[in-house]
Amino acid sequence: MITDHQTNTVYLADSCLEIDEKKEFLRFKSFLEKQGTKVKILNGTEDYYCRDFMPVQLFYKEFVQFVFRPERYLKEKELEFISSPQRVELENKLVKSTYSNIILDGGNVVKWEDKVIITDRVIKDNLYQFSSSDAIILQLEKELKCRIIIIPEYPGDATGHADGLIRFIDKDTVFINAAYSEPEKEWLNDFLNVLSENQLIHINLPCTLEDRQETAEGLYINYLHVGNLIVVPQFGQDEDRVALEIMTEVFGSKRNVQPYPANWIAEYGGVFNCATWTVFE
Repeated sequence: MITDHQTNTVYLADSCLEIDEKKEFLRFKSFLEKQGTKVKILNGTEDYYCRDFMPVQLFYKEFVQFVFRPERYLKEKELEFISSPQRVELENKLVKSTYSNIILDGGNVVKWEDKVIITDRVIKDNLYQFSSSDAIILQLEKELKCRIIIIPEYPGDATGHADGLIRFIDKDTVFINAAYSEPEKEWLNDFLNVLSENQLIHINLPCTLEDRQETAEGLYINYLHVGNLIVVPQFGQDEDRVALEIMTEVFGSKRNVQPYPANWIAEYGGVFNCATWTVFE
């Protein structure tokens, strides 16, 4: 499995050229390029958050494309935002993926070399076509060629994604959102139990998302990690400095940790990991 630190290219959706914050989008692209990162534009997209509808890279020139059928988009006013992975693949002359029949957003895939973390949204979305949850997990393990760790989705989260809850630091350690004021205690206990059962040590990142459910402001865990570069979202909050200090301390001299303003993209419901597709080319 190709991990974030092994990637070297960032793709951004061309639909971002149509938003009011087009200038901010182009500044972000320029910022990434100045950091030495190769940036490409995906043509034929309908959604700013390309992570969700793009395939998961397993190895060099080996990708798995899951079915992009997000429940939150199955409303008449949202249909225009459903991108076609097949169209994007063809228009951009991308490496042909292996196609899966499992419904799964890319934002719900948090990966390390030998394991992937996914919320139980994947179970709820696919039980209709499988005999059991075990059958879904077995199929995922076969297609992703690694161990699958299922965590509970956060109550009330429309996306059900894992990348707003957890990120790998290394094979044994993960970031999670600071849980000291977590109102959903039952969820938190179940979540932490899964981490314990899988021998995963956790480090807290600040999270001020509670009062901003319609935006992603305060979701520091949705940072961008491509190769040696880590881009930490900044929202104009006191926690900006805390998040940056934690990530600088954790990654130290091994990574280039950079802060970058994120309100312009967070207002649409996701941050930097959502808005990028990172691959090794």
